[in-house]
Amino acid sequence: MAALPEDRRDFGWEAASEELFEDGDVLMLFDQSLDGIEDSGNESNQALGMVNLAPVDWFTAFDADFARDPGRGFRNP
Repeated sequence: MAALPEDRRDFGWEAASEELFEDGDVLMLFDQSLDGIEDSGNESNQALGMVNLAPVDWFTAFDADFARDPGRGFRNP
């Protein structure tokens, strides 16, 4: 976002990022120097209090109170 041109209507993009992307821990999966950090037994994972980044948990809601109702169905385009 820092590379985007400024606009007079800009506002708190940092706050927007925090709201849109609830947790940035997943970005650490792309850093080869942090290989293994997705393992909940990893020392760095535990020290940072990270969410479980194992692929099996990628689609688990962070907060069950805000999870999408699985019986809701899908909208048609």
